[in-house]
Amino acid sequence: MVLSLGALTVRPQSGAQQPTFRGGAEIVVIDTQVVSRDGTPIEGLKPEQFEVVVDGRRRPVVSAEFVRSTRGSAVAARDPAPASAEPGTPEGRVIVLGIDEASFPVAAQFSAREAARRVVDRVAPEDHLGMVALPGGIEIAPTRDRRPIREAVSRIAGARVDAIKSRFNLSAAEATQLHTRASVVTQELICRECPGCGLRDQNCPLSLREDARAISLALEQQGMLTIANLHRFLDAMVSLPGRKTLIVVSAGLPMANHPGGRPNLDAETDRVARRAAAANINLYVFYMNVHFLRYFSPEYGKRNYSLYEDISIFGYGLEKFADSGGGAFFQIEVDSDPFVDRALRETSAFYLLAVRVEPQDRDGKEHFIRVSVKQRGATVRYRRIVSIPSGGG
Repeated sequence: MVLSLGALTVRPQSGAQQPTFRGGAEIVVIDTQVVSRDGTPIEGLKPEQFEVVVDGRRRPVVSAEFVRSTRGSAVAARDPAPASAEPGTPEGRVIVLGIDEASFPVAAQFSAREAARRVVDRVAPEDHLGMVALPGGIEIAPTRDRRPIREAVSRIAGARVDAIKSRFNLSAAEATQLHTRASVVTQELICRECPGCGLRDQNCPLSLREDARAISLALEQQGMLTIANLHRFLDAMVSLPGRKTLIVVSAGLPMANHPGGRPNLDAETDRVARRAAAANINLYVFYMNVHFLRYFSPEYGKRNYSLYEDISIFGYGLEKFADSGGGAFFQIEVDSDPFVDRALRETSAFYLLAVRVEPQDRDGKEHFIRVSVKQRGATVRYRRIVSIPSGGG
């Protein structure tokens, strides 16, 4: 069977299987990455070193098969793979770059391009690499030919527009706090922005709150646009067979990181993360921190009083998305090379765990799982949702 993404195709990998029942009604297969502190896959683990919990109940691990996705180093040569290389061979990963153009200001689009270029330079020749960039509409199906990807990288564009013009010097973090009427912050901002703490111009505090509300709503709309892009990345990948990796490159998904704050996109973020887990997609999220340099650029033109809170707000939603989907989150300040190398190291091998389930697990519904390993210094990455067919599978 050949499945399509856009105009191109990719064939199933023999070593990357969707978690499902194998050979009967009692076993479910779960794939898990176990890596050391530097992201190197840990080989030689035994079934008894793993613990798998399904909906809070421990289940026996029958076998643990170590599977390599690539033949060698994760850092590839710049030359594309030979045209004769067929994607039906067992080696290689399916990797898709998802570029969230709507999160990048035009002045920072080079950051998105550079991160994407680093991935293209470093994937192994046997890997199938694709790219989706939104809202620009770039869509290239996973292929071993790097030439169309390289050409498309040069067309990645920043599409973020800061439409709210305020006469006040309000940062994103301050606007969200003021919008939720945090009393201490409200008084501090009124005293800073309004003459005589608002006593000399009684309309000033009201105007300040109105601008804070407008900025918060604009941030919420930006966050919803990023979430829509995440859904479209998944739409482009869900029909691809077997195990695949999505590397999201984004300048932020703004979300308030305090109780009752706005924008609050917890439900939407969790929904898209669950979709990724259910579709057998490994998540790697690169949060490109373009905000630090931007806030000190002449185009910004204001003093930012809460720079690090702003950086946190734009990164919080992406981190929550990665965590909910059992993925990895990396905040990148300048050089993306170490993070690209780590992501490719981590995904170069994984374990297929055969787990014995109970009759009550076989209900055709989604189940939450937890995987841990008895190995000092190990990090375990796994998708937290598994679908277990009803009956005999």
